[in-house]
Amino acid sequence: MYKFFGLVLLSALAAVGAKKISINGPLDQVIDWLNNQQRQHGITSVPLVEIPLDPKVKYSGAQLLGVDSLKRTSDCWQEVKDNEIAFDINYGFGLATILLPHLEIDGKNMSAYAAIRDNSVHLSYTATITKEQCHIKLNELKVERLGNVEFGASRPEFDGSNLDGFFKLVVVPTLNGIVDSNFSKIESALQGLCKVKDFQNEGPVLDVVRSLL
Repeated sequence: MYKFFGLVLLSALAAVGAKKISINGPLDQVIDWLNNQQRQHGITSVPLVEIPLDPKVKYSGAQLLGVDSLKRTSDCWQEVKDNEIAFDINYGFGLATILLPHLEIDGKNMSAYAAIRDNSVHLSYTATITKEQCHIKLNELKVERLGNVEFGASRPEFDGSNLDGFFKLVVVPTLNGIVDSNFSKIESALQGLCKVKDFQNEGPVLDVVRSLL
């Protein structure tokens, strides 16, 4: 999933040149391009690794649907200070549905799905550019919210359960803990953005996007 964190960055790099401006337009354009690329290559879902969430909950073979539904979840900004360009980006997925073909809750097996209608990730980073050198500093990357969860299960006693509390209190902190433990690795991966020499030229920007696919 880390590739999406890097891909979202590229939209902002097309708008360098002002003190503090909205980058909603450039971001939306790159997101549309990315979603179309995902569909053309048939990448509309990804497997999810098993993450320990609760001793009573186990799953395997899970898939995330909707990787081609990336979207901006609120206003996003770029701010220029001397040779530093700071970016503040919020994004999520219009269709974030987890398919659970093998789910076990308290020893009871079932198949299920969880559609997360309200989801958002906050990304903040700073690009420092001096002469021919460039460095990306990752300021913050965290899951802000996973809510309004629609849960369906093959077992009637679990079907329609309200999982908003579970996602808020268990899933979100767990995911953010994983991101925190890999913070330096993610930041290192984002240095590839510095290979883009002409931020106004769509070609080099898309080349970096393709290299991350």
